[in-house]
Amino acid sequence: MLNARRRLMRWAVAGAAAAFLASCRNGEHEEPAAGDRFPDFALPDLDGGASSLAVYPDAALIVNFWATWCEPCRHEMPSLERLSSLFRPKDLLVIGIAVDSDRNLPREFRLRHKLTFPMLSDSDQTLSSGALRVPAFPITYLLKRNRTIARIIVGARDWAEPKMVGEIEGLLAVRRIPAP
Repeated sequence: MLNARRRLMRWAVAGAAAAFLASCRNGEHEEPAAGDRFPDFALPDLDGGASSLAVYPDAALIVNFWATWCEPCRHEMPSLERLSSLFRPKDLLVIGIAVDSDRNLPREFRLRHKLTFPMLSDSDQTLSSGALRVPAFPITYLLKRNRTIARIIVGARDWAEPKMVGEIEGLLAVRRIPAP
C-alpha cells in the first residue's frame, strides 16, 4: 500500500512539473515548435541582394537550413529542387538558407547543381543559432501561409517522394501542379 502511494505521488509530482514546464515555455530561450510563428528575418541572398518573409506574402514555404560541409544537406538538395518544380511559386516555395561562413561555397554548389529555388545566406548564423536554436543540419521548417510552423523536420529527406509530397499538401493546404 505504501509503495502504491509513493508511485502515485511520484506520478502526481511528475505531472505537475510537466504542466509547469509546458506553461513556462519562452520562445526567446527555446527553439520554436509546431504551431509557433516563424520569426521574420532579413537575410542576404547568395547574389548580394536581400530577402525577408515579406517578399513571399501569399505562399506556403519550405525553409531548409543547410551547409556545404554537411553531406546529408548536399544529398537532399536535388530532391528539394524537384519538390519546388511540383508547385506554383505563389502556392508553395522552397527556400534554402545556407549557414556556411563563406557565401561563395553555397553559390558554387547552387550553380553546379542547377538549383533554381531562392537561396539565402545566414553566414553569421544569427537566425539559425540565435532565434531558431537549430539543433542540427539539415533542418526544414514547413510554414503555412500565415507563417506558423506546421512541422519541423530534422535530417535529410527525399522531398519529391510521393508520400512526402502528399504530407506537404495536407499540412500546408497546397496542391501540386496537375500533370499534363
